[in-house]
Amino acid sequence: MNPESSSKGQPHVWSRKQIKMLGKIPDSTLAWKIGLSIGTVFKKRHKLGIPASRPAKSLNWTPAIIAKLGKVPDGEIARIHGMNILSVQKKRVSRGIQCYARKSKIWHFWTKKEIALLGKMPDGDVAQRTGINKASVAWKRCKLEIPPFTQKRPKKLLTDWTRKEIAVLGKMTDAAAAAKLDVANSAVRLKRISLGIPPFGRKGS
Repeated sequence: MNPESSSKGQPHVWSRKQIKMLGKIPDSTLAWKIGLSIGTVFKKRHKLGIPASRPAKSLNWTPAIIAKLGKVPDGEIARIHGMNILSVQKKRVSRGIQCYARKSKIWHFWTKKEIALLGKMPDGDVAQRTGINKASVAWKRCKLEIPPFTQKRPKKLLTDWTRKEIAVLGKMTDAAAAAKLDVANSAVRLKRISLGIPPFGRKGS
């Protein structure tokens, strides 16, 4: 299971349950359900060679389903009945039914300044700064196809290393040392090479 970027800015590890859902429901619905961008879901499905779900040529809009429009979120209706969320939205709009979210207390009109924060910091931080529900922040970011925030590690110069940090080099793999010291793999490799320290598992000449 390969990690992908999640809405929290942390690597997302696909569970077996989530992978089984690929191709069973529209990518947009699955993305909304697990808090990932549509592009991330598409790439995972494509990588595994799973064909996209194809909605029925004519959706069976029963009176019971139509009665739910505007009373529950469009995404929830799409998930339960295996529809594309856009199809649900079009059906609701065509009948002049107001969006569920607009009726609820969690409805929020996004300003340009608030949208500009998306992807610039973790969704949780955006939620705290704007007072918007974290799930709503993640949903808005995914809808706009804005990649999640990723913490950039500060550059570490060859002269910035302490004796304790240098002592780690060559004692474990560069990747393990990078994780332990919270620096980039390339920084570990460059410092090790500059000191003539052989990589882990290889004895010096």
